[in-house]
Amino acid sequence: MPVKSKIAIFGGSFDPVHLGHVGLATESKSAIGLDKIIFLPCLKSPHKNNVPSASPDQRLEMLKIATKEHEWIDVSRWEIDRPSPSYSWVAADHFRNEFPQSEIFWIIGNDQWQKIETWAEPEKLSKDLTFVVFPREDHDPAPKKDFRSIFIDFHHEASSTSVREVLRTDPSTSSLLNPQVKDFIDENELYQPKN
Repeated sequence: MPVKSKIAIFGGSFDPVHLGHVGLATESKSAIGLDKIIFLPCLKSPHKNNVPSASPDQRLEMLKIATKEHEWIDVSRWEIDRPSPSYSWVAADHFRNEFPQSEIFWIIGNDQWQKIETWAEPEKLSKDLTFVVFPREDHDPAPKKDFRSIFIDFHHEASSTSVREVLRTDPSTSSLLNPQVKDFIDENELYQPKN
């Protein structure tokens, strides 16, 4: 029987994508032996009230810039082309059908893992996915009944919120971003200080 390939979905706003996102993808690939990771920017997260600062196409372009050196990373516009909000179980169903011979993983932080039962259709998620969970704010994840999970020991100082704040207060510096992503942000005047 052929060995199934391993594909992970990494969803989020990526507003903007930062070095922590790519570092987490790299760590997940190494730890689990993933064949492919698909970055899946959302139009608007059903778990957040704020609207992304950058447009969907700008966030998509920043992801392509940030990941272009990694041939095992794909960036998908599937979710940003759908009506908002888009739910994870719908995306999981889509990619399971697109890659029927693959085992599908889903990368999330411990903050979302803690409330995974409140996501839409949690029983479908538990049946179709193995969750790759990383710590958030020094809180380590714990196993959950009925959900398959793998815990990744990955810590990074950046969050998209903190990156936006750094850019607003001091747009000239940000060691948290790929330099070419920073150039794109500057050229498009994103995350400017509010007057």
